Amino acid sequence: MNSIINLLQSLYMSLGLTNTVNEGDVFGLGLVLTVLILALLQLGTTKSKVPSDKAVESERVDSPVIEQKADPVESKKEELAPVVEAVPTISWKDRLKKGLSKSSSEVWGKIGNIFTGKTLDDETLEEVEELLYGADIGPTIAAELIEALESESKKEGFGESEFKLFLKSFLSSKMSNVQNDVDTDLYQFDESKRGKTKVIMIVGVNGAGKTTTIGKLATKLTGQGAKVVVGACDTFRAAAVDQLQVWCERAGAQMIRAKEGANPSGVGYDALQQALNSGADYCILDTAGRLHTKGNLMEELTKSKEVLKKLDENAPHQTLLVIDAITGQNAIRQAEEFNNALSLNGLIFTKCDGSSKAGSAIGIVDKLKVPITYIGVGEHVEDLNIFNLDEYLNALLNLE
Repeated sequence: MNSIINLLQSLYMSLGLTNTVNEGDVFGLGLVLTVLILALLQLGTTKSKVPSDKAVESERVDSPVIEQKADPVESKKEELAPVVEAVPTISWKDRLKKGLSKSSSEVWGKIGNIFTGKTLDDETLEEVEELLYGADIGPTIAAELIEALESESKKEGFGESEFKLFLKSFLSSKMSNVQNDVDTDLYQFDESKRGKTKVIMIVGVNGAGKTTTIGKLATKLTGQGAKVVVGACDTFRAAAVDQLQVWCERAGAQMIRAKEGANPSGVGYDALQQALNSGADYCILDTAGRLHTKGNLMEELTKSKEVLKKLDENAPHQTLLVIDAITGQNAIRQAEEFNNALSLNGLIFTKCDGSSKAGSAIGIVDKLKVPITYIGVGEHVEDLNIFNLDEYLNALLNLE
């Protein structure tokens, strides 16, 4: 201790200090040295943990790749983005065949199975006749078909395939001349006629599918580049008007509506006025299928048709009747009443996929002499398409 004190005293004197060194100074100096040494040791430890450049490179090569977490905002956007899946394309031929499969299998298929290459006797012909009535093609056509079949079936080798070809030829003869009268402007928008508003008046009883059909038709026409205005003239059914509004919004068509119970002919007038003012290519008018008053439906529809002529003497250019296939031959009486009052230009045959009576179209066309313009076999837009007689008969008779 004394030697340390003497050493420290000499240090003081060399520094020009006159203080006398004691034991406390020695302990203080020792404490300072201890702290200094510990600090140096800590500094050395920290430096040893910092890797060299080579060590860093090695770390980069050998360490596993860690997937960086996506930005939470971007991640949310990815979650909200719609997933686009490949939807199998179904041709119209396949849609039609599937839609008419019930009629094909339950009626026309059974008729075809009767033929075994033998001459038909009276009992078998009666069976065929019964099935034809079940097909709802109408008594007149059924009787004519049986008469022609009696003669045809006596030919050698007359079997199922021969019967189907004979049947197609016979049924086609009942419809082909009438089907040639369809206005093709209903099918394809003609750019050269842009702005020349064509008025299409859609009629039919409630439940036949008018509203849905109008929505599909508007969608098809706007998809071709046409400008479409739709008039919701069935003011007695608020739910139907709301449904039509949804269809129009999807199709990009303008819709004219009025408050519930408003004058239907007035709505039609306003819709056509708007169509003319805006240079629309088509003005499609929904109509009532029944009235909630004591008024006569046909009188109201006739009035609506006449009101349109105040704006365009040729309007409506097309008056189309929507027929539900399920009603079969019962639709003929309805169709006759509509035709007598409104002079129909065409028919739209709907809901063929839910009935075995899709063959009733043959009798209706033959009776009214009014062509079928469109045929519907389902709920989607693609399930409504142009009526092609050859395609229809092939699907109905299961012919390739």
